[in-house]
Amino acid sequence: MKLFIYLIYLYLTVYTLYYAALAVAAIKHKTKNKDTFARKLHNLCVVVYAHNNKDTVENLIKQLKHQTYPNNNYTIQLVLDNCSDNSEIMFQGDLGVNVMNIKNVDTIGRDQAFSIITEKYSTIKDLDAYVFLDAKYYVNSDFLEKVNDSLQKDDVITGATTLICDNQLGILENIKYSYNLYKNNFIAKSRDLLGLSNLVNSDILAMRKSVIDEIGSMNFKNTNEELKYTLELAKINVRTGFNPDLKIYIGVESYDFKIPSLSTRVSLFFENLFKIKPSNLHYSELVASLIYPNCLTLAIGYYFVFLYAFQVKCLLNYYVVGAGITLFLASFCASLLNAKIHSKDYIYFFCYPIYAFCKVIYNFPPLRFIRNCLFKSEENTHIEKLDVQVFVSDGQRYYPCKLEIVSESGLSKVIFINKKKKYKTKNHLRVIDAIQEIAQKLESYGYSLRLCQCCKYFEPEVDGTVNQIKGFCKYPFSNRTPGDILSTVVWNACDAYEKVNVVNLFDAISSKKEEEKHN
Repeated sequence: MKLFIYLIYLYLTVYTLYYAALAVAAIKHKTKNKDTFARKLHNLCVVVYAHNNKDTVENLIKQLKHQTYPNNNYTIQLVLDNCSDNSEIMFQGDLGVNVMNIKNVDTIGRDQAFSIITEKYSTIKDLDAYVFLDAKYYVNSDFLEKVNDSLQKDDVITGATTLICDNQLGILENIKYSYNLYKNNFIAKSRDLLGLSNLVNSDILAMRKSVIDEIGSMNFKNTNEELKYTLELAKINVRTGFNPDLKIYIGVESYDFKIPSLSTRVSLFFENLFKIKPSNLHYSELVASLIYPNCLTLAIGYYFVFLYAFQVKCLLNYYVVGAGITLFLASFCASLLNAKIHSKDYIYFFCYPIYAFCKVIYNFPPLRFIRNCLFKSEENTHIEKLDVQVFVSDGQRYYPCKLEIVSESGLSKVIFINKKKKYKTKNHLRVIDAIQEIAQKLESYGYSLRLCQCCKYFEPEVDGTVNQIKGFCKYPFSNRTPGDILSTVVWNACDAYEKVNVVNLFDAISSKKEEEKHN
């Protein structure tokens, strides 16, 4: 028992000293002069990834074109990943942006899109660095200047995400966002001041070309994969820097709270523990930081250790434990002063450890098994959700809408959304059948759903799968080679779609719902 308590106290002490070091670094920074260095203008390739971001991508490209950074020192590369919102029309004839329009294939994803671009520009010798952005964000006019300044001292740099209208958040979103402010304004900033690595954020990331050439392809599918990529960078002794002044802005509706899961961090810790090398401090420290406790865990740990020290006379007496608690409380108070959290957000911030603890308990394997049994859901049930931007036509105008394809164990339910109006399939079907039900419902009201599946040139591919979402396009495009196979999926669409003259629908849907309520 004593050995166990000693190990817990050692763990608490190490991470209390870590918090103290972060607090000291933040305090010293207030009186520290700005870094002085010979300013070099890097040649940058700004890569913007867009997948049905028509509402934001045009504005972001305009902001990038009007930067205070010299125009001769950067180029803009826009990747339109299988967009169905006609985003490419906005950039036709625009010589200020290079557009790669990926069509007639499945959505390739942000990491693969970035990898394609870096491979494409790998032979360009005068290119210094890449700047990766997601099209859903906005930037300031001095954004690239701050990227350039950050690249003076770091080969990889990331920044902070700021909400445009944070007063529209719900309670749970406020809890997450307040912790995100604390993480950016104190933890990430202080880690950078101490020369430690921060988590890669693929939404806003600048990397020297030499680093990408060395490490190879990227994997940014989710936050857990970004953590793994950060570890890969640290293995080659490359630190991921953080600049809190390097900001991107986003609306509430698109905000994504990014923090790796506890299970991923723990598994990566044990996976990399025996690969630590004393000569590589960046990697060693990053592996150790994977199991850092939150403030609630520290407080609970100190509580039990203090009770043990008070009851049992040993080397670990309550004076020693009290000193650790005092240092922890002083460091935590200092962190709050440096985190720049608004006073109204403190109550949300203090709720975050409780939220994190409840999330761990909720996903604890025995409880998850019991929950699955109670709700009669199989343990291997696999649920996926895909949002697809689509258009419906009345023969004169196109109306932007959205399909939510919810897949469970190979079968799907499709939800059609236009503004606040929704219609969803009653049962779980194959994707192709669920979309057909939606299309027939719309046609009964006089609307045409603009999808490959509803086009006369689409031929489904019978491949033996449950959903059979793939198919072929048989339209004779002018640049097609005779006999070639043009693959597509059921929710794609293009300008060759066979349009149908129909009448207006959405008011009819609303009135129909009102009639059903009265009946």
